[in-house]
Amino acid sequence: MDIILNPPMPIEPQDFYKTLLSVSGVLFGIAFAAMLFVLQSGFSSFKFSRRMFLELYLHFGRQLLYSLAYLTAAPFLVLFFSDGLVAISWLYALYFVYFLKATLDYAKEEGYILTIHSTKFVPRQYGRIRAYFRYIANRGALRNVFFLVPVIMFLSYPFAISIIETSSPYLTKAAVFYSCLIPLFYTLYKITKFIPEFFFYTGMEMSSRSQETSEEKSKEEKQQNIVEKRALKEYLINHGIGELNPETPCQFIDGDLSVNFLDENNNGEAFFNICVNVSNVTPGKVRSGVLEYAHALAKKLHESKVSINTFVLSFHISMGGKVSRNMFFRMSRNELAEVLSFKRNQPEDMARLKNVFFDELFRE
Repeated sequence: MDIILNPPMPIEPQDFYKTLLSVSGVLFGIAFAAMLFVLQSGFSSFKFSRRMFLELYLHFGRQLLYSLAYLTAAPFLVLFFSDGLVAISWLYALYFVYFLKATLDYAKEEGYILTIHSTKFVPRQYGRIRAYFRYIANRGALRNVFFLVPVIMFLSYPFAISIIETSSPYLTKAAVFYSCLIPLFYTLYKITKFIPEFFFYTGMEMSSRSQETSEEKSKEEKQQNIVEKRALKEYLINHGIGELNPETPCQFIDGDLSVNFLDENNNGEAFFNICVNVSNVTPGKVRSGVLEYAHALAKKLHESKVSINTFVLSFHISMGGKVSRNMFFRMSRNELAEVLSFKRNQPEDMARLKNVFFDELFRE
């Protein structure tokens, strides 16, 4: 126990930092170039949900690059600045925050993929932060214990050394040494997984494709569209859009609402027929309710990681059993990004999309 609380120092720490500076600088350049090559070329063969696997690999690469950046900067400060311990302490704290965020992002993205290919789900009422940690929880307790807890403990170790030695979080010489040694071992471990990690994603992608496709089509692109739509449907169901099942419509004002997603169409857009039945409601209240529902559904569509980029919401509204009236929205991901931006993000913004059509009854 004493060796853990008071760890030994190397005989020649300066030689260690000199060697580390040269090695980490070379590895930084090589890792950056290799990651760019894999992101640009390696995923071109992916046919199923390429975007989600790209994001997963990006977070994997961020862990590696953040570590190499610290391993390049910290030895430089030790070797060329006599009073660099304070600067290194702040640098390590910054590295700790960024590395932890990249690790959690990786876990969240992996949890997202596992969620849409399992019976697990994220409740509809969850906000962005709760949904983020729910994805991580959906990876499973054992996976999180073995892959998240050790990383956090090891990276916190230099702070623990300093607090025990000086009762201060500022890193001591011993803490600085282990703040370099631990990321160095972790970086070497990640480098050994650089190529295997890519092939692991390739296996996941092929497995996902084989699970989702039941029969081959003559044109590969059309088949991909069908697979993407099935993945989108699973995503929506797992995020609380239960009204995709016609047997379980949701409540809408004083009536109900059901959604028919045309997931068997092989075109490049996701088309939703949404049936609304209300009784004694004013047109203004129906318009407001439809815009709120369309805004909420559009947010879920925008947050999905499928490769479909065009969405259509076609509302068929029956008021008191009379002739059905319509409200229609066609939107791209770029348009949704603008509508859902921080400064806007209001249901009424849906009415300002370029491709919308409102029945005369529902126009302002």
